[in-house]
Amino acid sequence: MKRMIYSLALLAMTACSSGGGMVAVVENGADMVRVNETVEIAWGDLRRAGVTADGVVVTNEKGGQIPSQVLFDEAGEPATLLFQATVAAGSSTSYRIAAGERKAFEAKAYGRYVPERADDYAWENNLVAYRIYGPALADPQTQGVDVWVKSTPRMVINEWYGKNDYHHNYGEGMDCYKVATTLGGGAMAPVADGHIVVSGNYATQRCTANGPIRTAAEFTYAPMKVAGRDVTMTRRIWLDANTRFSEQEYRFDGFDGEMEVAAGIVLHDVRSKASGDGYAAVTEAASDTSDAERDGDIMLGVVMEKGGTVTEADGHILVTGRVKAGEWIRMRNGSAWSQGGMSGAAEWERMVREERMRAASPLKVTLRKR
Repeated sequence: MKRMIYSLALLAMTACSSGGGMVAVVENGADMVRVNETVEIAWGDLRRAGVTADGVVVTNEKGGQIPSQVLFDEAGEPATLLFQATVAAGSSTSYRIAAGERKAFEAKAYGRYVPERADDYAWENNLVAYRIYGPALADPQTQGVDVWVKSTPRMVINEWYGKNDYHHNYGEGMDCYKVATTLGGGAMAPVADGHIVVSGNYATQRCTANGPIRTAAEFTYAPMKVAGRDVTMTRRIWLDANTRFSEQEYRFDGFDGEMEVAAGIVLHDVRSKASGDGYAAVTEAASDTSDAERDGDIMLGVVMEKGGTVTEADGHILVTGRVKAGEWIRMRNGSAWSQGGMSGAAEWERMVREERMRAASPLKVTLRKR
């Protein structure tokens, strides 16, 4: 999940056990403002703060309660507290974490398994929407991400599936992006002999979190042949409110040593491309449409969190890296639409560069007693 660097100054922890709470000081060491960026705090670091999963409240410096979310482990125990922080460049902001009555905030992130549409799995937030394909769908067979463009902050997945007419724009967006057997709008795949190895659709899915801040899911895939080896892939996807970038985490197994992998975007009718260490940004005409001019441009981006070399192969722009068997590796994929609040390629390329900076310079969180 979004990683934070924790420095715990937990003096006189027993004094916190009465429910006095704690203060989280969120520091931004980067030369850019961080707006509504998710902070994660391990639940174990809060146990002596007198809070419970259904009674933890986060307030800002003005004393106003802000949305928070508790993530649970597979045993159903609290594992992580999420909230979103806004911090000026080179500055810090404090948030109080204490026991109290939690307000019901509107969910800005949502995802679900869609059995009524050939086992799709779809997820969205107040800015973007995506889906990947499941075992019931015969064509395409791919782990590629389908991009649904939208111009509304509302959650639209259920409504659009209910209409079964999401290729038509009724004023709030549509599906006008073509995936086929590719990585679509941002996915990761093994690389063998200079070519990406695209898997089939996911075999199993499991939703692990849903709003108000984050939606998350985990997927497994059938083994794929990579240089003669049966390589397995496990994939986690999560999306937080107020960002255009999903985060993805992959684990490959079934090989010895290291394997080359790539996070990539398939290229259609490209208007603009930009790249740098660990990222690539593309602006192109709507690809799954009968009228590309009417349906505007779609912007796409990928970021490898640990950096990587940019190249092109098999009709994709790729950011490559290496991974050991059984090791998790992370990437981010993002999108925008010319009719959904994005001015053009220059603005989008700046946003993708900044996302690379966020990945390289996570917010720092220090906990102290209140």
